[in-house]
Amino acid sequence: MSLSLLLTSIGIFFVTDTDDLVVLLLLWLAAHGQRQRRTIILGQYLGIITLILASWLISRGMLHFNVAHWTHWLGLVPFILGITGLINWWPARHSQTPPPRLAQTVSLPLVWSLTIGNGGDNLSIYIPFFTRLTVSEFGGVFLVFLVMVGLWLGISHRLARSTTATKFFARFGAWLSPVLFILVGLLILF
Repeated sequence: MSLSLLLTSIGIFFVTDTDDLVVLLLLWLAAHGQRQRRTIILGQYLGIITLILASWLISRGMLHFNVAHWTHWLGLVPFILGITGLINWWPARHSQTPPPRLAQTVSLPLVWSLTIGNGGDNLSIYIPFFTRLTVSEFGGVFLVFLVMVGLWLGISHRLARSTTATKFFARFGAWLSPVLFILVGLLILF
């Protein structure tokens, strides 16, 4: 794997999964006991692997049907998600409330479905990225993403134990993620 592909993979994971840090933070805050903490880890890995494999299969289909040149239009998805996020954030921008606690018991289907449900932006970025990869390059990217999931789990767990970080995330996470989506959407479009 080339250094540029490694850095691109890390950057793509970072941008598409910053919103997962908030979800994981809420899950860690809601988890009771070692079993639920293991469930968060397993559910996050299963969800991300599902998103990666679905994106890979769709990208192969786009190449097969010779429509890969349309993938840049998928940049509209993160762009619109980012604009929508900023529009939703603007009226509540002065709110100082910490993130809400999760009302449900942490379970594998819950964590998996939250990861998948939060992954629409992942698909819109992974698919055009994957259309440019060979099978061996995809294997390297897959491994980088798995390592990054572990890093995200560790960071989010640490953040959940820090009240300062929780307050910071509540204050700045709401606008930072949409801005990153807008930038990524523009990069994919142009």
